[in-house]
Amino acid sequence: KAVVSTQSTGLTMVKNKIYDDSGDEVRMKKSFKIEKKLEPFFTGGEISLSPDEEFLFCQCENFVKVVEISTGQSVCCVGDDEDAAITICGNNDILFTAHRASMLIKQWRWKAEKGERLVRSFKAHPVPVTSMSMDSTSTLLASGATDSVIRVWDIEQNYCTHQFKGSKGVVTLLQFHPTKLHLFSSSDDLLIKVWNLETSSLLHDLKGHVSPVTSLVFLNDTTMVSGGRDKVLNTWELNGGKLKETLPVFESIEGMSESERKLVTAGDKGVLRAWHKNRCVLEQETPALKREFVKLMSYKDGVLAVTFDQNILIYNTELKVEKNLIGYNDEIIDIKPAFEGHLALATNSEQIRIVNTETLATNVLSGHTSTVLSIDTNTEHNLLASSSKDASVVIWRADAGSYTLAATCTGHTSAVSGVAWSHLPENIFVVSVSSDLTLKLWQPPKGNVNKLHKTKCVYTIKAHEKDINCVTVSPNDKLIITGSLDKTAKVWSADKGNLLGVLRGHKRGIWSARFSPVDQCVLTSSGDALVKLWRLSDYSCIRTYEGHASSVLNCQFTTLGRQLVSCCADGLIKVWDTQTSECVTTLDGHTDKCWALMVTEVGIVSGAADSLLCFWRDVTAEEEEEEIREEELQSEQQQELRNLVFNERYAAAFALSLSLNMPYKCLGIAQKILELEDGKSQLRCLIDSLQMDQIESLLEYLATWNTNSKHTIVAQNVLFALLSSGHNSSFAENPKLRVHWEALIPYTERHFERLSKLQQQATFLQYTWDRMKLSEL
Repeated sequence: KAVVSTQSTGLTMVKNKIYDDSGDEVRMKKSFKIEKKLEPFFTGGEISLSPDEEFLFCQCENFVKVVEISTGQSVCCVGDDEDAAITICGNNDILFTAHRASMLIKQWRWKAEKGERLVRSFKAHPVPVTSMSMDSTSTLLASGATDSVIRVWDIEQNYCTHQFKGSKGVVTLLQFHPTKLHLFSSSDDLLIKVWNLETSSLLHDLKGHVSPVTSLVFLNDTTMVSGGRDKVLNTWELNGGKLKETLPVFESIEGMSESERKLVTAGDKGVLRAWHKNRCVLEQETPALKREFVKLMSYKDGVLAVTFDQNILIYNTELKVEKNLIGYNDEIIDIKPAFEGHLALATNSEQIRIVNTETLATNVLSGHTSTVLSIDTNTEHNLLASSSKDASVVIWRADAGSYTLAATCTGHTSAVSGVAWSHLPENIFVVSVSSDLTLKLWQPPKGNVNKLHKTKCVYTIKAHEKDINCVTVSPNDKLIITGSLDKTAKVWSADKGNLLGVLRGHKRGIWSARFSPVDQCVLTSSGDALVKLWRLSDYSCIRTYEGHASSVLNCQFTTLGRQLVSCCADGLIKVWDTQTSECVTTLDGHTDKCWALMVTEVGIVSGAADSLLCFWRDVTAEEEEEEIREEELQSEQQQELRNLVFNERYAAAFALSLSLNMPYKCLGIAQKILELEDGKSQLRCLIDSLQMDQIESLLEYLATWNTNSKHTIVAQNVLFALLSSGHNSSFAENPKLRVHWEALIPYTERHFERLSKLQQQATFLQYTWDRMKLSEL
């Protein structure tokens, strides 16, 4: 009776412990903690590069994050949650941020410890600051605002050195000359103004653009190139302030930089171009998916470009991408394992993100023309399939640590909402479901392919009456399950596509459906905030898991089917025991809809609409070991306490009981001390030897003892010794003790009043006794 075994599960239970086929114990997962997470660091807005070209200063919502370019990770964050930064500039040590609500400029020491980073803040303008720039020596800061006024500040001495008026409209661009004390500005009047800081006067008005100027590049001390949204490049002779030549580029210029004596431009067409002597000498290879550039900066030997969808691309001198930093992933919709040490993410984008799980470095795959909705991988054959709103399924093949586009599956007439691979190596196929209400099975090309193939559809089935949200293939490749907004999940035979059963019971649309890895059952999650477990033999509901407060968007089996994980629209993740239907733990790491879940050997990976990718590590074994160690230590200390009391070493026993948080044991020891001849003096000496944290614990105990009249005498004696000790001078300086003193006052007054009445009654009784006349016996 002690051993129960079933062939379907492959698990064996011995004395309430479960073992798998290999004899290893299957441990229930009860505790998780976030080991690391991939966070957004650039959500759009201002971005600048440090002079040593090692760090980026990126605007992220209301904050500014400093990102190390080599790792792509944020090293610090500055700013105010309630006061958004408008514009930023910085160097290797100092960072300036201009804020919208307070209209302040704040100076930060971004390498300092948190809490010590803010150096000062000052109001540079009575209106919001829109542009800032630092000179090459990092001693001057220029600020321009919506009042058309430009001010120059001495960073070291903290005072305004210059004020320039004459611009019209909002100041949109400020830049210092690299070698001269000249400041260049541009505003809504479309002029480039050159200010001489030595004479505090306007040197030149450069007129030549008919749209806002976005970038300036100095070719040498006397020649400058300006670009704007009027689709031309103007070259200026700075000595005379004259326009030398105009070069049409036929696209709005958003950024320019100099690389190896070539002028590189980036604009709204999403293609970089290098110019030399008024002609295009190099053009970037047309990317698979063009992205409009919003900024371009010189970076080492190449350039660094920023796209409108918060991608940061680093190009070499040949204008080829060397590195890609993803500033913002938007909503993370799906997660699947990619090739070794990598994850594939589907986000609210046409691109697929490939994330290194160790370094969190990210690359992108471009093959769709609309948002990718679902991905799945076949790690056995290094294949990845993705489905998109462009009504297609794309198959990728991993080769030498990267994916290449191998085949496309076209035939759906609407957005393809789900895709899933088969599992066995003998017969490889991929299934897809769509908003066109159909289920399709595809046979991908076999072997390595050198050119793009179109995959043939094996069969098409009208599967549901409303949009289909998910599809999964069983571990033995014989069954397919689909879930739909029509509140049903359906089980199909994979070989011919026959309908085998319908799962009814949910009151809202089904978002996720999964086969058990060991049992003949399936799991579904729905918009009715329920997770249900179904038996495949008769398609009946076995268990319902209740506990979520909103739509359950994803669910997965874990611990060899003994547990399941679910996530919902409020961002919470719950871990359940499949047999008892109890929620084992709840994980709170997201602030928005949690769409994506993936179970790994060491824990869980989750992704949500808050753009966070969280890696949860199972720490159950560690916590159990820690609890055992704490119990052993506590047992040893309790035995030591008993020994100290037995040997009448009350001072050491009193201090140990305080550290063990044993208030009533401490009360008993105090009572034993007071029973001694010189107990009160010993108690006072004992309290003098206590540390302040022990005094705080003792005051907390006193407040508890004082509530019971049985312990009043001991409590008041300890309180008297405490007030008479050498610590009494520090009581008023410690605000933490205030609450304990306030708790002592009412009960002390009550005890005093009770004892006063008792004394009066005793006095009256004695007086009565003395006046009584007793009859002779």
